[in-house]
Amino acid sequence: MMLLAAEAAGGGQDWLPVVVPAILTLFTGGGLVAVMRARPEGSKLIVDAAQGAVVVQAGVIDSLREELAEARREIEDLRKSFAEVAGLRSRVRELEHENELLRSENAALSARLREVEMKTS
Repeated sequence: MMLLAAEAAGGGQDWLPVVVPAILTLFTGGGLVAVMRARPEGSKLIVDAAQGAVVVQAGVIDSLREELAEARREIEDLRKSFAEVAGLRSRVRELEHENELLRSENAALSARLREVEMKTS
């Protein structure tokens, strides 16, 4: 590709019909056809092909932007879910601790009840 560009620039020719098809060859399959048709109407073909490539790329970019926006929404939802899960875990630990205290209190009250019952009988 560099050789083609150097030849076009050094030969005093118009470099556009050589460089643009070379670039298109790298990015599309139709670039080779554009190089072979580099006649007077070839410039229009090259420009049309480049415009088509830009339209396709713009569509791909729009699609990628939509996917990125959706991924960002999903990430935000996941972050909210993680925060909610962390809060729920904390609440479960609190409830488990409270349950242990209540079991201890229940055991103590049951023991006191047995003592009272033994004294009254």
